[in-house]
Parts: sequence; C-alpha cells; structure tokens
Amino acid sequence: MKILNILGSHLAPKAKKILEEIGEVDDREVVYKELLDIVDQYDIIFVGLYPMIDKAVMDKAVKLKYVAIPANTIENIDEEYAKSKGIAVVSLWGEHEFLNTITSTAELACGLMIDIARFTPWAFDTVKNYKWDRENFRGHTLHGKTLGIVGMGRLGTWMARYGKAFGMDVIFYDPQVKESRVPDCRRVSFDELLAQSDVVSLHAHLNKETENMFNAGVFKKMKNTAYLVNTARGRIVDEVALLEALQSGEIAGYAADVLADELSFEKTFSTHPLIEYARKNKNVIIVPHIGGMTVESRSRTDVFIAEKLKKFISKGMSL
Repeated sequence: MKILNILGSHLAPKAKKILEEIGEVDDREVVYKELLDIVDQYDIIFVGLYPMIDKAVMDKAVKLKYVAIPANTIENIDEEYAKSKGIAVVSLWGEHEFLNTITSTAELACGLMIDIARFTPWAFDTVKNYKWDRENFRGHTLHGKTLGIVGMGRLGTWMARYGKAFGMDVIFYDPQVKESRVPDCRRVSFDELLAQSDVVSLHAHLNKETENMFNAGVFKKMKNTAYLVNTARGRIVDEVALLEALQSGEIAGYAADVLADELSFEKTFSTHPLIEYARKNKNVIIVPHIGGMTVESRSRTDVFIAEKLKKFISKGMSL
C-alpha cells in the first residue's frame, strides 16, 4: 500500500515506523491544490486538520481506501461522502478511554482564561518595547468568580477541575449530562449560565444544534464584564455578532484557539475582521488551533491512530 503522510516531518517518529510497517510512506506536506494533482497515487492518506478531503479529492482518489486523522471532531473530511465511496475514516471519535487522558486543549483553555483576564500578552508587549508599566495592566482575579462551562464532556470536565483549583464557582450547561464528575459543579440552564458567568468556556462539539450557538441574542444575555473562551470550534460562535458585541461592550473580551473559517484562513488572513480588531484592541486573543499541539499529546494521538489504522487493515475492517 502507498501512504501519503501529509503531516510530513511533524508526524511522531514512532507513528511513522508503524506506517512503514503497513506500506510505502510518502512524506509530503501538500496544500489542497497539490493534493488534487497527486491523490490518485495513494491507498491511504494520513492527514491533520488541513487540507480538505472533500468530494473533489475523493473523486480523484481512485485507489483510496483509508483516511487516518489524529483528531476527534473532524471538519476537513466529508465523512458521508467517504462512506458512500467505501473509504474508511480512522479517527479518535468514540475513543473515550484514550481521549480522557489527553488534557492539552483544556490546559490551553485555562491558559487563555488567565491571559485574557490578566492582559498578559499586552503586558509582555510593553516589556519587549523596554517599558515597565504596571498600572495599565490591572486585570481580574479568578478566585471567587463564576466559570460557566458549555459542554461538560471530557474537556469540559478537565476545565471544571482547573476552575475549582483556582477557587472559582463552576456551573455548566449540557443537555446530555445531568451531573458533573467534578464535585460542587452545578448544572444550570443556558440562560442561567449566561447571566451568572464571569468566564464562559466552550467545550461543545460542533453540530447543527451548536453552530452559531453564540449569536447576537446570546451576547446580550451575558455580563458586559464577562469573557468568552473558545477552544472548541470556531463555528459555534457567530463571529459577526461577536465583533459587534466586542465593539459595543456587550462582553469584555474573547480568547480563542479557533476561527469559523480557519480551513480557508490563508485566503482571508489579511482582511479578517476579527484579526483586524485584535490588532487594534487589547481584549481579543487568537492562537492558531494549538490546543492539541503539545509534544506529548501529538505523539500519543499520532501513534494511537497509526496503530488503529494498522489493526483495521490487518483485520480487513471498514468503518
């Protein structure tokens, strides 16, 4: 079998060795247009969050049998069309026991919460400009504040633990979860969470119910001193409404690891309204989807998916 490793040199070495046991590995960090030109050569694609593996790609991929991705929520693969073509998508979806040991995204959410509340990126900027200016960076203490978590699954649970460690009152909204695994975390309605929270942290999956869940009406229900932290998916937030809420002072700030259109971000970077706002204001932090990008988590997830792929192939399984 011929394998296209789009992660290239970023793939964990141990995972690369497993792929080499399966077949011939071609390390090529290609973009979408390049992928269209070469995809017909491969039986397997090992891919990250980019590029898109859509209908156009799969129609040209005459040999393709498996697409492997070390991720849980998948936006760049048309899974329904893959299934119709007999292409198995091997991912972290449903691997609850393993995923419960991966904490990096929740750790980043906690870090973003601290950074947006304490203005640390902008304080560091002044030091880099040889200024020692304490008075302009009076942030907010987290102890005693209310942390509202939307989505009390694996990552929401870890975020709740971190919030409790800071002495925060933790509440959560999740229609699927009646009781938190973290002691003293109260389940509330969505409107109650919006009204009470000083920090709202998003940990929900992207689906039809959650897309644009945070819209103009929702921002009006939040405290105007509240911060929104999003390490889930960009499209859970209506970014047009978000920008208006930031400009009008309906919310205090936004810290995110994701953007709604990040799959086409290179095309929109120089004119992206939220990026332009962030360049001129000190209440928005955006980082390039690095929640899972730690040495430890990437190594473990790469190896897990490579092993899962090998098992599927050896048993002749499909998804």
